[in-house]
Amino acid sequence: MRRVSLLASVLLAACAGATPATANPSTPRTAPSTMEAQRAAIDDVGRRAWGAMRAGDPAGLLFDDLDLRSLLDGPAATRISAQRLGIAGRVGDTGSFPGLLEDAEYAGVCVQGAREEGPGGALGLRSPGWVFDRLLVIGRRPTGRRIAAWIEGIWLYTDAGFRALDLERVERPRWEHSDLEIAPCDLSIRDDLPERAR
Repeated sequence: MRRVSLLASVLLAACAGATPATANPSTPRTAPSTMEAQRAAIDDVGRRAWGAMRAGDPAGLLFDDLDLRSLLDGPAATRISAQRLGIAGRVGDTGSFPGLLEDAEYAGVCVQGAREEGPGGALGLRSPGWVFDRLLVIGRRPTGRRIAAWIEGIWLYTDAGFRALDLERVERPRWEHSDLEIAPCDLSIRDDLPERAR
């Protein structure tokens, strides 16, 4: 019995340092302390963004309205919920995205505008959080040809990973996008893009 109790204590102690992802976010989070964990968080949102683009549903990357109430103060949550009513006009027609991306696979992501935001402030966060402004999601065909698109908005890191508070623009994916060569990244999971010092 003592051995089981000791094992349970060790497992609980090991898990206490981890940040398990939850289905519904409850609090903003600052950037993880290691570059490896930061890159894993960015890779996760890149993969989810790729999936949403392949499904033709980038709006699926948004926090829902109940999540906004947990993450933001009341006035900010109300303001962003109201802004999102016009999202269809800002995002545009994404119905052609699945056909454009069908034979390509996720190949990486480049993030710009990454920073820490304090509670209150312009975003109305309830606690400090890691945010960024835009991501370039990248795919590759088996032939090596690349396709990419910017997804712009307000992205927030939480105990459930990154999602978007709002989307301002979703670019139609472009083959051999010029920004694949010239875009500076605050953080990237690609070795062939320049990474700005943080």
